[in-house]
Amino acid sequence: MTKKILLWTGFILGIAIVAFPSLMLVERVRGMRESKQKVIKETPVKPAPVKRERPPRPQEVPVEQKAAIEEKTGYPRITESGVVFQHKADTAQKVFVAGTFNNWDGRKGVMAKNPDGFWEATLKIKPGRYTYKFKADGVWSLDPQNPVSADDGKGGRVSVLIVK
Repeated sequence: MTKKILLWTGFILGIAIVAFPSLMLVERVRGMRESKQKVIKETPVKPAPVKRERPPRPQEVPVEQKAAIEEKTGYPRITESGVVFQHKADTAQKVFVAGTFNNWDGRKGVMAKNPDGFWEATLKIKPGRYTYKFKADGVWSLDPQNPVSADDGKGGRVSVLIVK
């Protein structure tokens, strides 16, 4: 009889030892759930606003300095027939200019080699601010004659053209 009592007592104690920590864990999880619900009800979480950075705008140049800058830097010339782009690529077989003014479509900005050795294209472009690049034999490059450039948003640079 004593053996049965000891056996049952040991059995019950074993269950208590195993079950008690489990019950404590269940109570702790319930407490955490309840406290989270209270926090959510008392202080609703609002998503942080998304900051969108605008690319820096090029500085405006006074009218008096524009002519001097155009002569020095060789900005694309703006004429009555359109904007004249020039690019020096001696060994190139195919050159075009593409930008936001032609939706980066090189077929709309194919350049021809002039007798001076420059590749040249004249494009009709509406007034506005545009970014562009030259592509000579598959290699993109900035306009070396235009010192104004901007970030392209992909880790590179693009030349900037302002048509008024």
